[in-house]
Amino acid sequence: MASQDASSSLSPNNYFVVIRRINSNKNTFFQVSLKPYRQVILLIEPSNKSELVSYPIRDIVQEAKKLEKQGIKMIYLNIGDPAPFGFRPPQHILDAAAEALKQNYSGYAPSEGDPELRKTVAEYEKVAPEDVFITAGLSEGIDFLFQALVDPGRNILLPIPTYPLYLTKERISYGTVDFYDCDASFEPDLDSIRKNITKYTRAILVINPNNPTGAVYSRKTLQGILDIAGEHKLPIISDDVYDQMVFDGEMTHMRDICKDVPVVCGNSLSKNYIYPGARVGYLAFHGEGWDKMKDAVQRLCNQRLSVNWEMQRAYIAAIKGSHDHIHKFNAELKIRRDLLVKRVKGIDGLSTAPPRGAFYSFINVEGPWKNDTEFVRGLLKEGVVVVPGSGFAPKMDGKHFRLVFLPKPEQLESAFDRIAEYMKDK
Repeated sequence: MASQDASSSLSPNNYFVVIRRINSNKNTFFQVSLKPYRQVILLIEPSNKSELVSYPIRDIVQEAKKLEKQGIKMIYLNIGDPAPFGFRPPQHILDAAAEALKQNYSGYAPSEGDPELRKTVAEYEKVAPEDVFITAGLSEGIDFLFQALVDPGRNILLPIPTYPLYLTKERISYGTVDFYDCDASFEPDLDSIRKNITKYTRAILVINPNNPTGAVYSRKTLQGILDIAGEHKLPIISDDVYDQMVFDGEMTHMRDICKDVPVVCGNSLSKNYIYPGARVGYLAFHGEGWDKMKDAVQRLCNQRLSVNWEMQRAYIAAIKGSHDHIHKFNAELKIRRDLLVKRVKGIDGLSTAPPRGAFYSFINVEGPWKNDTEFVRGLLKEGVVVVPGSGFAPKMDGKHFRLVFLPKPEQLESAFDRIAEYMKDK
């Protein structure tokens, strides 16, 4: 049966008269109804660019909430936010934010950032203050880099798997989405980097420690990436947002070994200082050749006015103050990491490279599921929320999911009990 509106008009009492023609196999009927004018909604179409935006880490939550309404109690292992799991920012950072408000740091800050914070970051990064730009979390810094670097048809070469924000920014810049591979331990494959650089490549992205895999790259690998970038005269974007969260091995910073290769480092208050809600980060430009880029980033800072000032003052206290919380936090994460590795090894069909930093594991799945989205949706019905690996690696072979190991050990055990039962049933 098909239906079609034949005509409509507005009645004197602010009602629409809707006459609907209904065609059946043999007859035609007309259905007359009244609709209040207020119920007639004009549909506004979004832009084509908006259709390119996705963020699977939060997108999966909508499905989980629907199941929660049906009575399924969820364990959320999808988002890297320490706060829901009982972790708090150090008190001296909170005190600094409160004190800043008392001192009336409530107006617009300089667009490029609080001068004292820029100086503090510059000392930490070993650059000049004018090389530092304060952003609303590193997320805004990533946005600025793509706006300043990527024209349609160009690209920043991304690791696979990669943090989904980089995928979205590449797409809405109308860039070509190109990747380099990593090995079984999620260490970058240098041959793959060489192979995938083209004349349209504007920069190489390095996320170390890595989200979503928890890998911490060796100095040898990082030096190899720098050598390749130098050969091709490309800058490197170094996402260092987890740089203090290393519980196995040593952390090598790109900024310490870059020499004559231009590197822009990004960091924030979010992870190292357990304060993602503060939304303060920075970009720090190392090396020569950045003058035009810094001018572009300055203009991007100007057009959004400023970053919340009291949180910038808190970041000064974070960098200058005690870092005792890092050792405690890393010790807690190592306990959880060890539990995760043990449980994954004990479940047929799961495998992972042990994370050495951050608080994520990128787990491989073998089984009857068509893809990792089907696996994750099935797991939702068992009350465990993880993120499909395809959200981080749209061109990667196999099925994967990313899991956050921030919960208390007993909650992680409960989650893995549910995962084990789910795997066994299949």
